[in-house]
Amino acid sequence: MPNEDEKINPRSETEPEKQQSGAGDLEIVSEDLENLPPEVKRVVEASLSIQRFSSGSFSPIQQKITEQHISKILENVEKDDERAFADAQSARKYALIYTIILVISFGFLTVFLVNKDVALYQDFFKIIIIFGGGFGSGFGFKSYRDRKGK
Repeated sequence: MPNEDEKINPRSETEPEKQQSGAGDLEIVSEDLENLPPEVKRVVEASLSIQRFSSGSFSPIQQKITEQHISKILENVEKDDERAFADAQSARKYALIYTIILVISFGFLTVFLVNKDVALYQDFFKIIIIFGGGFGSGFGFKSYRDRKGK
């Protein structure tokens, strides 16, 4: 004759059924956590808690996302990567062009001014050095400010 517990809960799980359904997995995980080093244990516990927190809450938008939406998002990300690559390539081309123009200008001034007026060439060279120093100082100050702001 069945006892009162079986009348209330006709399907009571036995120990092997609990392990198959995943109830015993928590005990195995907690035993394994005890054997880990402290820093690894902290990371694993944090990731498990985040997983528990995030798996329980779904927004209505997440439920409405379809494969078409995901493919569209991936296409947009791919296009964005292509645009960023093209921008980087064009920036490199312009930097190369500016460098070539600067070297040609410096070479032209050196060839024609050294033979004619050395004092003018020295003054021009001083101005270029001062401009370069100011440009470098400004660039260094800006990068310092950006690092400090983060």
